[in-house]
Amino acid sequence: MNDVLLPQVNNNCRFCNFNQWMPAGVRVLNAAVNYNPFSVTIGNTNMASSLDQGSITRYSQINQGYQTITLSGSNGYVYLQKSVYIGDGMTTVAIINAASGLDVMAISDSACATNSFSACIRVANLAYYSGAVNVGMGNLIFSSTSFREVTSFSRVTAGSYTIRVSRSQRPGNILLSVPANLSANRIYTLYVMNWNASADALQTFLVEDRRS
Repeated sequence: MNDVLLPQVNNNCRFCNFNQWMPAGVRVLNAAVNYNPFSVTIGNTNMASSLDQGSITRYSQINQGYQTITLSGSNGYVYLQKSVYIGDGMTTVAIINAASGLDVMAISDSACATNSFSACIRVANLAYYSGAVNVGMGNLIFSSTSFREVTSFSRVTAGSYTIRVSRSQRPGNILLSVPANLSANRIYTLYVMNWNASADALQTFLVEDRRS
């Protein structure tokens, strides 16, 4: 008998990272599966001491330029050290699975023009084991979003939506159907991640921000 893969949802991270603007601001998202929580440092800044999968930190201000990101375990074992360029804007550093085990990628958290009737949303595919994904909400479809790809923002009418996620190889097989409420004057990133090392084991993580 085959195991049944139950889709996981972490969908309502409202105001968990409510920030206006922070020069060289960096936060860290753990999207890697099959690892214990990480201690994360960027340069000399301790970002997290026990960052679980599917968790994100608040922004911290980091010196602009190349910074060494260190991922370690509770016993001090260093999983990864990598130099990443930190710009003068705001950045999410995502911990992801890779062929070598682990990697990190920097995602620019740029702004998107909204008003009292609209919100903006983009998709970031961090699901190493699933390949390209399709994400649909209403008439908006982010098609064939590859692993490590971050789409451009799309502006939509604020309100309630159902977000549908499928693998691009099997677009008719909806793996997740997730309700989401998008507030006016807010911007959102929908992170698509695995929750175990299976192609169909997908979860979503919706993060709300504000820029002005």
